[in-house]
Amino acid sequence: MAGSSSNASRKRKFHRKSRRGCKNCKLRRCTKCDETKPECNNCCSYRVLCSYRSSAADLHVPSELITPAPTVGGDTTDWFELDGQGVMSLMRFGAQTAVSILDLDQRDVLQLAFSSPYLMHAILAVRAIHDRYQGNTLITGSTPREAYHSFEGASLFNKTLSGPIPPEDRDTLWMAATYLGIVAFCSNIPETPEESWPLKSDPSHLDRLRMTEAKMAIWELANPLQPESLFRNMAEDFEEMYTPLQRGPVEGAPPALLRLCHITSSSSTANNLYYAAVRVLAPFFDAKPGAVARSKLLSFASQMQPGFRALLYERDPIALLLLAIWYEKSRSHIWWMRHRATVVYQAISLYLRRCQGHNKAMMELLP
Repeated sequence: MAGSSSNASRKRKFHRKSRRGCKNCKLRRCTKCDETKPECNNCCSYRVLCSYRSSAADLHVPSELITPAPTVGGDTTDWFELDGQGVMSLMRFGAQTAVSILDLDQRDVLQLAFSSPYLMHAILAVRAIHDRYQGNTLITGSTPREAYHSFEGASLFNKTLSGPIPPEDRDTLWMAATYLGIVAFCSNIPETPEESWPLKSDPSHLDRLRMTEAKMAIWELANPLQPESLFRNMAEDFEEMYTPLQRGPVEGAPPALLRLCHITSSSSTANNLYYAAVRVLAPFFDAKPGAVARSKLLSFASQMQPGFRALLYERDPIALLLLAIWYEKSRSHIWWMRHRATVVYQAISLYLRRCQGHNKAMMELLP
């Protein structure tokens, strides 16, 4: 993706908040609700039952959206039939999960899923993970249904990548890559901080932070920002995540953190290995709950420089501190990061307190 947009063009437009808007618009954090009754225009466009209706659940998907016969990919060798639990999972995915990941029209998502077994498996795997994450209890083990759909989705996805990708399948490919990336992040989570890196020397955890590199290869194949793509309306979010950072001021970060990372007005990704991480994190130190955009948080991983990643493998204290801050911010805003972020954040915190407990500046910055 091109990386030369100006800061001015990347700023989100200001919209007056709606005080009497429907709950769906607030949950989706979309442009303010127009407060049209009985159904607002945003809900009609997004094809959910507007929560102005007293009988409508939040982000409820109308039953007609899943009326196709529960056969997925019927004209392919990998077709399979949805059982009753699969249909219910698909409904819950459309009603609760989809909007928390990609802001797309649910009808388009379901249409692609019913014609693509690997995408349907990926969707059902993510919904199974969401079911597991619904409670407050930390559950790290995968359920049998989750494991089955994860395996099938990944296998069929890799099979698809081994051959030519028709232009009409590019949106399906990128969508599946997004969901399977979440599945991979949520798999094999250590049960306790003591079993997690960096307390445990095995740095395989960091491999999940490198998934962005693999996704960039899929980006080149899928070209999600092409004019006819379903993702074209998410261009601003993708720009936030993938446009390389240019030199610029770091606004919002605590002065003590800037001093610790040796960041000055002349710092950039070229001369300071901490610069990109601090600049991404800076706006979140004073952010109010619920005011953090997913794309901004996720850009920490997508903007991670090779040099910074090398510091993490070496367990550099400052790099670990920045990673701990990111996990602490992310676990309360992105549901699928919550369990891994909680365990790894605790592990990093313990490691730094044991090895850097004498460093007062660092201990004061540790969340």
